[in-house]
Amino acid sequence: MHHDEAWQVFYPNGEPIRGEGWNSALDNPEKTGVDKIVGVAIVFLYRLNEQGKLELLWQKRSDAVDRYPGYYDISAGGHINLGETVIEGAIREAKEEIGAEILPEDLQFAFTKPFNKNRFAWIFMVDWTGKLENFQFNDKEVSEVKWVSYDENEAFRKEFAKPPLAKDDLTFMNLNDWFKMREIV
Repeated sequence: MHHDEAWQVFYPNGEPIRGEGWNSALDNPEKTGVDKIVGVAIVFLYRLNEQGKLELLWQKRSDAVDRYPGYYDISAGGHINLGETVIEGAIREAKEEIGAEILPEDLQFAFTKPFNKNRFAWIFMVDWTGKLENFQFNDKEVSEVKWVSYDENEAFRKEFAKPPLAKDDLTFMNLNDWFKMREIV
């Protein structure tokens, strides 16, 4: 997170409120009691390895970040900036955090979810099978990335992911359903 960003604010139905943002330097709205919804774009990269087995990409948060340093997190994600579309936010976050060059047509919508009183997330999947892995950590939020096999993902998440994500069984049940519906697993 960059403390000079303004986050896009949304109505409770997910529609952006034009021209209205939340100043990220004021802290998260759920801590301040402000009744605003901010949007989050989340991107999970997945691939089929050389043996045809599904793997998910996890990023390790750098020791320099203020929240959950050294823990693993989703491939990329963060708040949607004021004036950005959800797609633009997802693409920007993937570029900023891991240097992934993603096009709008690469994003496969998975689902949306509220993940606390004041945040609403759009979750996208990106098939990284056969793509170059020249990940770069430009904004100092990430120290490394790791591909984790689908079969080991649940145990990895519960042991190494940042605490809120380690406990987020519902999101990962939805991801599992997404992969099954597409017959990827």
